[in-house]
Amino acid sequence: MKHSILKIFVGLALLCYGGDMCAQGFLKSLTKKKETKAETEQVSNDSTTVKDKLNAKDIPSYTAQKVYVLDENNQRIKNEDGTDKYIVELIRTSDGMRVSPEVAQEQAKQINQAILAIAAKAGTSAVTGYLSGGGQGALIGLAVGLGLSTNDIILIIKLKKDTNKQKKALEAYKKSFDEEGNPTTAEIDSKTLKTLGISEENAVEKTTAQIQEELSKPEYSTPAKNESIDALLEAATKVDNV
Repeated sequence: MKHSILKIFVGLALLCYGGDMCAQGFLKSLTKKKETKAETEQVSNDSTTVKDKLNAKDIPSYTAQKVYVLDENNQRIKNEDGTDKYIVELIRTSDGMRVSPEVAQEQAKQINQAILAIAAKAGTSAVTGYLSGGGQGALIGLAVGLGLSTNDIILIIKLKKDTNKQKKALEAYKKSFDEEGNPTTAEIDSKTLKTLGISEENAVEKTTAQIQEELSKPEYSTPAKNESIDALLEAATKVDNV
């Protein structure tokens, strides 16, 4: 009888001890999960304090447009060899304005450098992890550090794909056309035409007066300026400190 009672007490003691240990383990695990969740929510809340600052349409890129030149009677002017005279204009997509090749190349270089610097800092793995729902902290942390949103960072990654294409197009333009868009050779090779996307399908006609008016506009010799460009360039200055 005494032995039976002793066994019961020992069993209860072990049960209580084990229960305490299990309870402590459970509480510890629960506390850890709460702390992790709180940290994640804190980072997420920090990231949402910054609204999207970049608009893809405001980041300038450039297209080339073939323009046949008309006289005052709206007739195409002829070259000495009898062919129709034409020029090729650089059009800034962000505002639809014609721009000089020097201004386009200089601003494109500045913007491309900013895009490449931020994209390199973000890294492909961080973006992939964010989009897949895992490892979001790294991209959110970068966005907060640069004063941008995560959507801005993702947009920059997308814009990165076009930086080299834009660089080649502007270089091809400068080699083949002068400041006013006149061809520097009698015939432009097909590779350059393809790089610039020049074709008869997108060709237009303008009078000499219209062309001169475009050249006199301040937009022709002025870099584009808007909030998206300002935010991008400012963020690029913070890359090394994030």
